[in-house]
Amino acid sequence: MTDARALMGDVRGGPVGRELPRYLVDEVENAGRLTDLAAVQDIVRRLGQRARAAADSTAPTSRRALLVQLMEELCARPAGLAPLVRHLEVREGNTPGIQRLKAAVAAWQVDLFAAEEWDEVFELLDGVQVPDLRRWYSDFLHGRSRPAAPAHCTEPWVVFLHAASLNARPGESLPCFQLLRQLALVADGDQHFGLVDWADTHDPYRPEARDDGAGAEKSAAPRRTDVWSPPSYLVIRLRPLLDADHDRGALLSHWWRAHPGDQQRGADRRIDLRHAEGAVRELIHRAESEWAYLRTDLALEFVLPSLLLDLHVERWRKTSFQGVGGVLGEDHHVVVRSSDRHDRRDLHGRWGSRWRAFTEGRAGRVHWFPEDGRSHLLSEPPPAVVVLSGAPGGSRREGGAHEGSDELGEALRAGVPVVLWDRRGHSDPAFRTALRALLDLHDPRGLPGVVKALRIASSDRDSETETVVGRHVALLWDDPDRLPVAPAGTASVASTAVEEGL
Repeated sequence: MTDARALMGDVRGGPVGRELPRYLVDEVENAGRLTDLAAVQDIVRRLGQRARAAADSTAPTSRRALLVQLMEELCARPAGLAPLVRHLEVREGNTPGIQRLKAAVAAWQVDLFAAEEWDEVFELLDGVQVPDLRRWYSDFLHGRSRPAAPAHCTEPWVVFLHAASLNARPGESLPCFQLLRQLALVADGDQHFGLVDWADTHDPYRPEARDDGAGAEKSAAPRRTDVWSPPSYLVIRLRPLLDADHDRGALLSHWWRAHPGDQQRGADRRIDLRHAEGAVRELIHRAESEWAYLRTDLALEFVLPSLLLDLHVERWRKTSFQGVGGVLGEDHHVVVRSSDRHDRRDLHGRWGSRWRAFTEGRAGRVHWFPEDGRSHLLSEPPPAVVVLSGAPGGSRREGGAHEGSDELGEALRAGVPVVLWDRRGHSDPAFRTALRALLDLHDPRGLPGVVKALRIASSDRDSETETVVGRHVALLWDDPDRLPVAPAGTASVASTAVEEGL
């Protein structure tokens, strides 16, 4: 770990000659309950030298002005504000206020920011609310091999102060900057991206800066350009709620790519499945409004259980503009993913193996149900793309009876990462003929882009091939290297996840 003193210089006596920040004076007042002039004068006489004259003077002076004089005098000494903190702790005990003051003094004595910069970041944090913040911050610290959060870390600005007193490895962002980027993504409120912008402005080791320099040249392997891997994306998961009052209750979760190599989780939301399209519409509208600086289109990946794969998410509508509405599948790359396989860790090994064969161009030919048998699905080289004979669940009939096999279940169990089907649920020879021609023509590693183009072209009657496929095709594209990140302390995400936070 890099010593903060080595980074910032010797700060034993505090930052001499710099204006005291408002938050620090406020904390001293609050911790010591210094609500009257007599209490401040008593402390000044005990600890001050130059300030003692002002305390004994008969000239009018305010309580706060006298306190500021004392603090400025103490900052010029080798011990800094430590004698004041010790005096208040002896008098008041180890209260939450004293703990907050200790964190504030630690951040102040590590000379990271100017007074106006502290005011800026605390103003941004004022409206941020995170349920059970201390536990969330403990998870943040645990992920960095640090002890749990102190008991006083119950407010965003206090958490930031504590993080600002922590060190980092050479060349790595300080924990306080990492904290802001994660806090911006899990918090409720309107300052999310202001926090990210503030961190990017002040962090000399921000991810964008690392990507432009020598660090990028030392990366383990360059990102492949022939396999679809969106630079900007939202992973949206819908999961039925077992404790809901009705069978339409669901939990809406989302993750997003904050910057290369970092996926963060947003706040969960309980919704009615009948309102899922509207809830997603609001989420995307907010993302596009606040991520207006993005230079690439936002990709959407819906993580769904088998029971919800019949949701035509690619046809969901977007927020309209002057009466003109957009369609998700035409404005964005839209794919679906299987939450059932995500939850089955025993399937992740074969899934990752087939994905590697697929991305490296070693996969077998496309598997077509029902023509191709089980032996081909499990053959070498392994098929990585499967076309179903009907929509998932189509073999299940009313009353629980089954007709045929569960084709999607077979494909997922075998580790197949890419699955296509006709949304209409039946086997249409024209659809399958057109899809076969398209798969023969295009490299399947770029299928999301091809499918998006077909969806856009589906309104053009000039091409029947594009119309029938683009209007009805569903694409399951399951990249095991980009799993949604689970909350810290859970075990629902496989070890194959490479982006951690979302």
